[in-house]
Amino acid sequence: MRRFVPVALLLGIFVAGACISAKDAEPKYKTAEVKQFTKADGVDLTQDYLNAAYAHLRDDLQKSKLFGAVVADADAADSVIVQCNVLDFTKAHFPVIASAHVDVTITRISDHSVLQHTTTKVAWQPNSNDDTKGKLSSAQITAEIKKLLQ
Repeated sequence: MRRFVPVALLLGIFVAGACISAKDAEPKYKTAEVKQFTKADGVDLTQDYLNAAYAHLRDDLQKSKLFGAVVADADAADSVIVQCNVLDFTKAHFPVIASAHVDVTITRISDHSVLQHTTTKVAWQPNSNDDTKGKLSSAQITAEIKKLLQ
C-alpha cells in the first residue's frame, strides 16, 4: 500500500504535466465559408438532405479544429470556401448501401485559387432519413477534407 501512493502521485503529476503542455494546435486557416450543397441534373436527392448535409458539414468542420471559425460569410485573406456538389446518387434497397459521389472544391478567398479538389464517395443505409444521410455524408466529407489539407 505504501508503494502505491508514490507511484500514483508520480503518475498524477505526469498526467497533469502532459495536459498542461498539450496545447491546441493553431488552425491552418482562419475561417472557412461553407456553401450550400448543390446537385447535378438528374440526382434524385431531396432538398432536406442537401440542407442537413450542409448544416452537419459546418458543425463537423468546426469540430475538426482545422479552421479557426466556420462562417457563412468569410472576409479574411486567409479564409477558404468549401463547395460541395452531389454528382450522382445510387439508390439501394436493404441490405445494400446507398451512395453518392460528391465533388468537393476548396478555394482560397483572397486569390480564388483552388487549394484542393476531389471527388469522394459517401454512403449510408438505404432506409436512413435525410438528416442521418446528411450527418453521415458530412462526417465522410470532413474526414476527406482533413486528410487533404493536413
